[in-house]
Amino acid sequence: MLALLVTPPAVGHLSGGWSKQTAYGSAYVSANRRSIEVCDLADDGRPVEVEYATSMLNKYTITDSNGAKPGCGDDFVLFGHIDVFKLCDAAFPRECTSSTWIKK
Repeated sequence: MLALLVTPPAVGHLSGGWSKQTAYGSAYVSANRRSIEVCDLADDGRPVEVEYATSMLNKYTITDSNGAKPGCGDDFVLFGHIDVFKLCDAAFPRECTSSTWIKK
């Protein structure tokens, strides 16, 4: 038996791109799919991570562990573009949102 898991699309960011937000954090991918940002929204001692994969078949994780203080974790892609991302509460037990596949 083959099961198909369908996830809802990411919400469009005001300036374009894709974003996902939970009570503990947010992630944003730029409209050109070359940069990504993760922000911790709760000052609870639990870091927030975003995992993402690129069209070059590379997988990365970036973290924002400063709570709700200013400053977020960010990264950019030199070659290719970001294809998929998920937002994670990095404390144990680690919990992640479903993956968001970016279609253009």
